[in-house]
Order: sequence, then C-alpha cells, then structure tokens
Amino acid sequence: MPIPDLTLQQLRAVRTLAASGSFTKAAAAEHISQSVLSRRIKEVERLLRVRLFDRTTRQLDMTAAGHAFLLMTGAVLDDMDMRLSRFMSYVAAQSGTIAVAALPSLAAAVLPDMMRGFMLDHPEVEFKIIDGAADDVVERLEDGTVELGLTAHGDLPDGLCFTPLLREQFYGVAHHSHPWSAQSSISWADFNGETVVATRPGTSIRAITDAAFSRYSISVSHHFNACSAATIRGLLRAGVGVAALPAFELQGFALDDLVAVPVDSPGATRVTGVMYRCSQDLSPVAARFLDFMRASEIDPPRGVSRVHEGHTGGPDTSSHAGAQLAE
Repeated sequence: MPIPDLTLQQLRAVRTLAASGSFTKAAAAEHISQSVLSRRIKEVERLLRVRLFDRTTRQLDMTAAGHAFLLMTGAVLDDMDMRLSRFMSYVAAQSGTIAVAALPSLAAAVLPDMMRGFMLDHPEVEFKIIDGAADDVVERLEDGTVELGLTAHGDLPDGLCFTPLLREQFYGVAHHSHPWSAQSSISWADFNGETVVATRPGTSIRAITDAAFSRYSISVSHHFNACSAATIRGLLRAGVGVAALPAFELQGFALDDLVAVPVDSPGATRVTGVMYRCSQDLSPVAARFLDFMRASEIDPPRGVSRVHEGHTGGPDTSSHAGAQLAE
C-alpha cells in the first residue's frame, strides 16, 4: 500500500480540529476559512482511506483511526515545530555558532570583550575559537572551517576581504636593566647594533621590523628566531636581547615586567581586523557579530587606537604569515 503524501498544513489541520472539537474554532486558530479547513480534512481522509472524525449536526468526535493517526503524527509535528523555531532563531541571529580563527594575541586581548558585549543581547549564541598563526587563519577561512578571522592586515589572498579595526603601536621591549628604561621613546635607529629577539621570518611583525631595519640601514648583531610567547619572554627576561613588539603582544602575554618603550618612527604600527570570505554569505549570527565588531566602541589599551575601514596603515604592515606569539 503506497504511503500517502501528506503536507504539514494537513497534519496541523487534523491536530487543531481534534484539539478544538469545532470547525469554527479550528478554522480561526489556523487563520483559514471553514470551507478550506473542511477540504483539508476530507483530503487527508481520502488519502488515508479512513474516516478520522465522526460528524453530526451537534457533535464532532474522533474515530479510533483518528486517535491512532494523531498519536503517530503528533510527535512529528512537535519535532518539526521545535526545529523550525530553532531555525527561525538562527535566521534572526539569536542562536547559532560563530567559528572564529584568531591570532593568539587577539584571541587573548580583543576577542573576550567583544564576545562578552555581543552575548549580552545574544545569550544563546555559541563561539568556536581557534587560535593560531596568520597563515593558519587564512587556511581556516579558505577551507570553510571558520567564517571570521582576527588577524593582521596584509596582501589579501584571492576571495578574502578585510575590515580594519585597530592599530597597534610598536614598542621596544627589553630587560629592565637596559638603557631604554630611562627613555620615554625610541626610534628604529635605536635598534642599531642590538641583539634582537625576533619572530620567525614570514610573520607580520618580522616583515615590519625587517622592512624598517632595511629602510633605515640598521644593522642588528644577531637574531634569535623564536615562535612562542614563552620563548621570547624568557629570552628578554634573561637580558640576552631586545625585541620590537606591537601593543597587544604586551597585553596578551604578560610582558609587563619588562621595559616597553614606544617606537616613534614611521611604520611602527600594525593594523589588525577581521578577515572573511568575500563571495560567500556569512551565517546570520556571524554577519551580526561582524557588524557588532565594526560598530563597537572599544576602550583601547595603551598603544592601541581604533581604525576606520579604508585606512589600513600602509604597505609595511602587509604580511599574512605568522607564529604563535607575533603572528
């Protein structure tokens, strides 16, 4: 025997009529006319080849088949209603999961406050956070693992867009016994002859510092190529060298026990923001979070300022490779 092709409208019509016991009340509840409701019920009975209701001029009763049908289809309707309610909440950006890949410093120093502010009005939203290097952020965006990436500005791979949010000041960071501790600011020239604890080649920070050292013909005596926050922090605390790091690296990785002097020179900034795929629509909740980040009134820490879209800080900030500390 073929299975009847029944619609949700028909199933709901049966349930509503059974609950109300009246065609008049059921039609009003379904926001349709009595004639339309009657046709729906008759069509269900025709497809099922059984009567679901006994109709008299005074009374409407369900048949035994009607009770059995309602018992079997009620769970389907309840489940569908629940799922549709969840979907409408998703469409309204009131629920869903926002997958974000972020540079470790931004995941530690920027993202938490953004999430807290967003969740005040979106308490059912969940976040999936993957922290990693800038090239990892790009890879996650390109393979669809995440929808948004918090990273440094640079030459954009094909298909990715970037919204700038913040500009970070670079600092010369050293042991507290270093002569920089007596200075209110330094220039790139002050790195001349220093032993530099550097991030690995390919990071946004290394690109900026290498470009500055080359532009001003600065010779550094040696580079320690370190990838982790712990390694750079340990080397600086041991006094074996100095480093040039942007502001969020200091805030996000507890380097406040070291001397940090602003670098007052052209190109001594890094612009960070949100990266996403240009050609693919974001999920409703990810799009809402992107708008929230663009509009948020951020109280930036020392050495950080707000950047408006279209002002991204010049060519010396361009790199999308990265490592754990200085991405």
